[in-house]
Amino acid sequence: MSIRAEHLTHLYSPGTAFESFALNDVSFEIPSGSFVAVIGHTGSGKSTLVQHLNGLYKPTSGTVYFNGEDIFAEGYDLKKLRTKVGLVFQYPEYQLFEENVIKDVMFGPLNMGLSKEEAEEKAKKALRQVRMSEELYERSPFDLSGGQKRRVAIAGVLAMDPEVLILDEPTAGLDPRGRNYILGMLEELHRERGITIILVSHSMDDVAECADLLMVLKDAELKFFDKPKEVFKNVDELESYGLAVPEITYLAKELIEAGLDMDPTVSTVEEAKKELLRVLKRK
Repeated sequence: MSIRAEHLTHLYSPGTAFESFALNDVSFEIPSGSFVAVIGHTGSGKSTLVQHLNGLYKPTSGTVYFNGEDIFAEGYDLKKLRTKVGLVFQYPEYQLFEENVIKDVMFGPLNMGLSKEEAEEKAKKALRQVRMSEELYERSPFDLSGGQKRRVAIAGVLAMDPEVLILDEPTAGLDPRGRNYILGMLEELHRERGITIILVSHSMDDVAECADLLMVLKDAELKFFDKPKEVFKNVDELESYGLAVPEITYLAKELIEAGLDMDPTVSTVEEAKKELLRVLKRK
């Protein structure tokens, strides 16, 4: 599985006085099984980009390839693509509508043509993957907490067995406990299922913990697409985009300025801990 974008451009209100770029000549390839984070300031093009990857938006020019096939070619089966490239929108709890949790998660598999029994089996598997207790299966999704609703919405996409899971700001509006729970769950899914995950986020601290690759958008253009450590080296440029490196990277920078011989690319608490122990052992 791979997703490749070639010269992807999307114009809003083309040919009018309000014409503007939502995406401008964006190209990249996402390797199978990777965990990619998409970062950028509000209005940078993040949500527009990911909605091209399963064909919800059609580009003004350029295209997207899934497993080598042009998804915007005439006759391409976009409905089938959307079972392979699942998208969880921002605030997905607003998409819940069934009378109970299990029926909500079964909706996608039933639409794929599975029998009720097969759909229920897929739904239960997906709910286990998002760590939902069985006692909640018959409860109305509207009676759940914000974090639980979000996990049900994610399960609804997972129940269709996607090869790629795209999540647009899945931790938005959650408290720190809920945010950590969702991120931990996604890391576990990535590790255990080998599913490709594309995570849209505002938080450098969050993506530093889980992403293999980091995509940075600014004003509809792709500025960086590299390993997080390589991207975080560009502190001044990122700050000029209205972004920041992880807090722990700033701390490492201050410690280096104070005389400690630390790795300046430290980006997680665990990395900082190892670096400090290494430095202290040398003293």
